Amino acid sequence: MTYSKVRTSSRWVLLGAAVLTWNAARAEAEVVREGKWPEADPKVSLSVQGMPRAEAVKRLADKAGWSVVVDGASAQPVDVEVKNQPASKVLELLLSDARYVAKRDGDLIAISRAPQGDASPPESDQDAEPAPTVTVAAPPPPPPSAPPPPVSSAAPAAPAEKTGDDRVVTGGSTRVEANETVHDLVVMGGSAEVLGTVTGDVTVMGGSAKVRKGAVVRGDVSVVGGSFDVDDGAKVEGEVNVVGGKARRGDQGDVSISLSRGGGKPATFLERLSDFGGSVTRTALLFVFGTVLMALATQRMEAMQGEVAARPMRTFALGIVGSLAALVAFIALCVTVVGIPIAIVALLLGVFGAYAGISATLTTVGAALVHHKSPNPYVHLAVGCALFLVASYLPWIGGFVTAGVVLFGIGTLVATRGAGFFARKTKNDGPYRTAPSAG
Repeated sequence: MTYSKVRTSSRWVLLGAAVLTWNAARAEAEVVREGKWPEADPKVSLSVQGMPRAEAVKRLADKAGWSVVVDGASAQPVDVEVKNQPASKVLELLLSDARYVAKRDGDLIAISRAPQGDASPPESDQDAEPAPTVTVAAPPPPPPSAPPPPVSSAAPAAPAEKTGDDRVVTGGSTRVEANETVHDLVVMGGSAEVLGTVTGDVTVMGGSAKVRKGAVVRGDVSVVGGSFDVDDGAKVEGEVNVVGGKARRGDQGDVSISLSRGGGKPATFLERLSDFGGSVTRTALLFVFGTVLMALATQRMEAMQGEVAARPMRTFALGIVGSLAALVAFIALCVTVVGIPIAIVALLLGVFGAYAGISATLTTVGAALVHHKSPNPYVHLAVGCALFLVASYLPWIGGFVTAGVVLFGIGTLVATRGAGFFARKTKNDGPYRTAPSAG
C-alpha cells in the first residue's frame, strides 16, 4: 500500500469518528418538544454575555413573547449573539448541554430536564434553516484552594476583670496595694492610699486620699474636709470632687478636679467665679427666706435666736444628736411601703425647719456684731448672711464653717421643740391640770 492510499484511508477514518461523535452528542443533548408548536416561529435577536442558561432562556422568552417555567437548567454561563433567528432554534442552542423536555400550551412553555434513559428520536433537520453560531464559554477553572489551617485548640477567653469587694473603714486609714482590687472604698475619719485598682468610687471624709502612680480608679473620687493627691501615671476615669480641702495633681496628670469651698491649683478662675456666683444666689435666697419668717413668725424666730445666744454649746451638741436621730428615723421609715410617704413629708419639713434655724443662727451672729449700730433684726440677718458667705470660702475651714452653721440650725430646732410647735406637757396642762387650792 502506497503512502497516498494510507493517507486517504486515515482521512475517512477521522471523518467517520467525527460523524459518530456528533451523532452521540445530538443523542445526549437535545430539546424534546411536546404539545402544539407552530410551524413558523417568531424570529428574534438576542445578545448576552456570560449569562446562566436559565436566565438566557428567560431573556429569549421575553423577546419571543413566551411565558416559561424553567426547572433544572444549568447555571453554566453562555455567550450568545444571534440576529433574526427562529426562537425555537435559539432555545435548542441555549439548552444544548443536556436533554430537556419543553411542553407547550399556547404561549406557556414548561422546560425541564429529561429523565435518564429517556431516548426519543431526534427530529429531522433536513428542512431546518442553518443554525446560528453560538459560543458557549466554559467556566474558568477554580483557583487552587489554600491548604486548610492547622487545627488548633481555641484560646480560652480572657477572664472578666475582677470587681472586688467593698471596703469601709471608720476611724482609721487604709491602703490598696498594687496587686489588690476593691470595688467601693469608703473611709471616714482617716486616709486612703490607692496603689492598685478600684472598680467603683472612692469616698473619704475627714482625711486625705492619694492615688499613686500605676493605680486605676474606675469611678468617682469624693473628698470632704481633706486633701486629694494624684501622681503622674495614675488614672481616675470618673470625676473628682473636693469639698473643704485642697487638691494636687502632677504636671502631666489628666484628671478633672472640681473644688467646692476649698483651694488648690486645679481650680480655674472661671470655675471659682461661677461657684461664687451660685453661692451669692443661695445666700440671697436664704436672706429672703429669713426675712419672711421673721415677719410672719416673729416670736418663734426670737425664741430660736435666744436659744443660740444663751446656750451655744448645748445647741451645737443637740444639732449633732438631732442629725443622727433624723437619719436613723428616715431609714427606718423607708423600710416599709407605708412609711415612705411619711418619710418624704418629714424630710421636707425637716429641711424647712433647718433653714429656719440657720436663719436664726445667722441673725444672732449679726446681732452680736452690729447690735450697737442698729437694732433692726433684718440688718442683723443681712450681716450674718454676708459673714457666712465670706467665711465659707476660706481655705480649709470653709467646709467646717458650713457644717457648723447647719448643725447650729438643727440644734436650735431641737432645743426649741420645732420652734414651739411641739411644746412639752406639764402637770398643769390638759388632763394633768390640778385644781387651785381653796382660799
